[in-house]
Amino acid sequence: MSELSRKNKLEAYQDKRHNLDYESEDKALEEIDFYIIKYIKLETEFHIKSKITKLLSIISLCTLVACVCLIYSHIIFDEELLSEVWRTSVCYVLTVTVVVFVACYFSNRLNGYTRGWSRNRLMLERLEIVRREYELAIKDEPQGVLTEDQIKQKNVWFTTEKNNALAKLFELETQNRIETHKDIVGDYLAAHEGTFSWIKGLRK
Repeated sequence: MSELSRKNKLEAYQDKRHNLDYESEDKALEEIDFYIIKYIKLETEFHIKSKITKLLSIISLCTLVACVCLIYSHIIFDEELLSEVWRTSVCYVLTVTVVVFVACYFSNRLNGYTRGWSRNRLMLERLEIVRREYELAIKDEPQGVLTEDQIKQKNVWFTTEKNNALAKLFELETQNRIETHKDIVGDYLAAHEGTFSWIKGLRK
């Protein structure tokens, strides 16, 4: 299967796994493709949110530095660059910038956008490996005219390969759900501790 046709198949995929009367070419591949599509969507969603929060953080940080330099220009450059009116305006911009920066930072940290993107990307790569291993395994199935015993052996062998692939798939999914739970709890704890650290810093 070419890369283009594979992509088109994934885009047009419909979940028919729970329909037991549905005859697919290979139910193991159907199951693997379901999870691949699931993690493609999750990886894309987290990547977009991660990029947006990172971009806003960078812009707000640069703006923050520029505002500080302008406000304290008489100290940094030995020359006053702002009039009193402009100084007030820049102070407002500085306040908004700090709010945006903190909001983006804690949004990413609390919701784990970057960590989620990385975790789902890794899961997607591992699923592709499982799929490829299974595809290569079933390509080695016996060909040509087979005896009745050979057909039975082929069916047993094919069932074994399918069960091995499904066992790997569900083990990966179980591990990922456990890691996701740990990451969610860890993100909330880290954001909570970070907030109190900032408050303690402000009090000092």
